Amino acid sequence: MLENDKRSESSNFNNTNNLDVKYDVASVSVQEYNDTVEFRKIKELLCEDHLEYVTEYLRTLLKIKKPNNPNCFKESLFKNLFCVDNKNRVIIYVRLSVEDLNKTEGNVSKSILNQLLMLLTYCNEKQLEVVGIFYEEDISGSDESRIEWNKSLLFCELGNTNIYVCKTQARFARDVEMIEKYLHKRFIEWNIRFLSIVDHSDTAIKGNKLQRQITAIVDENKLAEQSVNTKATLRAKNDAGQWTGSFAPYGYKEDPDDMYHFVVDEPAAKIVREIYEMCANGIGYSKICKSLNERKIPTPSRYKKLQGSNYVCPQAPNGSEFWNYDTLRKILMDETYDGILIQHRTESISYNIKGRKKIPKNEQSIVACSHERIVDPNISKIVRKKYKDRKEKKQLEEVRHESNILIDAIEESKNDYKKVSKDAIAKVNLAITKLKDVLLTTNIEDIVKKYNELRELTATLNSGLYTKIQDKIQVLSTDKTRAKPGKNGEIHIFSQKVYCKCCGKVFQKNQFKTGPRKSEIKQYKTYLSCRTSIRTGKYACDNRNSIRYEELERIVLEELNKMIQRYFDKSKLEHSYYEKKVYSDYEKNIDALKKEQSDIEKKIKTNEEKFTMIYDDKASGVITLEEFMMLKSKYQNDTENCKLRINQINLEIAELEEKKIQNINEEEIFEKYRNIEKLDRLIVETFISKIIIGKVDPETKKRDIRIIWNVAV
Repeated sequence: MLENDKRSESSNFNNTNNLDVKYDVASVSVQEYNDTVEFRKIKELLCEDHLEYVTEYLRTLLKIKKPNNPNCFKESLFKNLFCVDNKNRVIIYVRLSVEDLNKTEGNVSKSILNQLLMLLTYCNEKQLEVVGIFYEEDISGSDESRIEWNKSLLFCELGNTNIYVCKTQARFARDVEMIEKYLHKRFIEWNIRFLSIVDHSDTAIKGNKLQRQITAIVDENKLAEQSVNTKATLRAKNDAGQWTGSFAPYGYKEDPDDMYHFVVDEPAAKIVREIYEMCANGIGYSKICKSLNERKIPTPSRYKKLQGSNYVCPQAPNGSEFWNYDTLRKILMDETYDGILIQHRTESISYNIKGRKKIPKNEQSIVACSHERIVDPNISKIVRKKYKDRKEKKQLEEVRHESNILIDAIEESKNDYKKVSKDAIAKVNLAITKLKDVLLTTNIEDIVKKYNELRELTATLNSGLYTKIQDKIQVLSTDKTRAKPGKNGEIHIFSQKVYCKCCGKVFQKNQFKTGPRKSEIKQYKTYLSCRTSIRTGKYACDNRNSIRYEELERIVLEELNKMIQRYFDKSKLEHSYYEKKVYSDYEKNIDALKKEQSDIEKKIKTNEEKFTMIYDDKASGVITLEEFMMLKSKYQNDTENCKLRINQINLEIAELEEKKIQNINEEEIFEKYRNIEKLDRLIVETFISKIIIGKVDPETKKRDIRIIWNVAV
């Protein structure tokens, strides 16, 4: 059996149906290779009877008829016993990086045939039996998420081969850590010999390790230099006003005569102007969203899809269906519509680290008048001022809030330590007074300056007092939960607990002033409302009615006390029965999710079979290329949505499994909270998993409220 750490690395490759790289076989012209010397020689050297796996793209290119072995990526109780007798089973890995590609009219570089011919010739001369060929292109050797590369590693881990052959060591990996991890550790554990033909890297030669390490260092340095040069080239183009992005902003499209420039896309630009005009006229996000949604205006992501773009929205692969606050905010804050090209807003952290980092405004590439502006200058000026004022107001609230936290922490702690000198206390009191005075102004810079002076002054106090103050500040200003604190710095008790029955989105808290506007006494009423309904102008969700915060608190408190009372009313035997029932419910939910997952996987397999059939129909001339591309897009979109649902199911199963195995001492919990008079965040977290609120019945004026408990009776 495999070791646990090996299981984790190969867990994503257990189902071969989901592993095939989605190359666009329809765009590949195979015929031009059939008459070449390389192709004929490869066909002579290749023994199809020995092959267990070939990347789908190469199967099409080389016209390989033998199907892949469906069990070559599945762990078996019996290792492939024939591997013990045959020590010459070899797999070939071919990789074309970005710099290798020389594509014209969708055809792949001839380098594939050259690499294959070289590797197959070598294997034939050494009398090695080729059982697998893995190929991928357009990908860096430092990327550890390469699909075919990972499949080749799993093939090795499962004991299906003995030798791993590449053209060069850099084809396998261009990263020192990866070379050390696999060539010098994992391949030794798996009893795999690694060979590279050009640079003579061979793990069977003991004195060859230093050479492999030096080669890896040189390869990685080349990659680092290439990354630096690429970034420098992009920065130069950005500073010259050339657009280097992948997709033009909504309202623009790529200039057909200049790939580094974009021009106005009038249908989308018209919507952008309309959004700016409505905002300048004082219309809020809610009404703008409602107007756009009622008229069924396609969202930016949906519009790109309709235009045939390859753009994929992470939240909605087929394009977002409804306009929302975030989309509007992004458009209204984008200065691109003023004719200003802003680039280099983010950059990759490093050539060998995935992820991106934000670039400060003063270091970004900003070029004015690089393209035609969409929005009228006068309207744009009004909108920009709105956002500037709003941003300054938010910053002012934040610095005031942080300052009050610091002042409260010092005043609460300084009396606990009597050994602090009177002079030090006097200086701190004076600094607090100055900070309080400047808090009455709107000068953010002065507030930050006085805040920093007071904070630095606390370091001169007793070390214990200083530590205590810093601990309080950290606790009050840092929150690691998903729930966000409100203006008072606290998280309301139902945060991330209340969800809409109609759309599944969270209910958000809102406060509204009541009473006369000129009244000096401010009174507020608090409500919870469906976020989707609010952010789309009450258009995308039918659950449009809010619920009073105090009313929900009363209902939950009553139901909680009833449940606790039921617990103490039941006998010990009944307790045992209900424990078993809860456990059984978890099992039923998990089984239901697993069944749904199995059905979706069958659907994915069916789609793949259908795609194979329509490809054959296209090759036979039964359907046209346009019909083929339309059907292909349909099946691919359907498969993408299915895979997203499978990921969600896996998360739900993991959550249920975690709850199922939790050993909660119910008696202690119920005894602790036997008589609850008022709810707090801890009580809600302890007892409640979710609160699901339905829409108001128009006849009865009542709504369905369902509470899902963590501890059920």
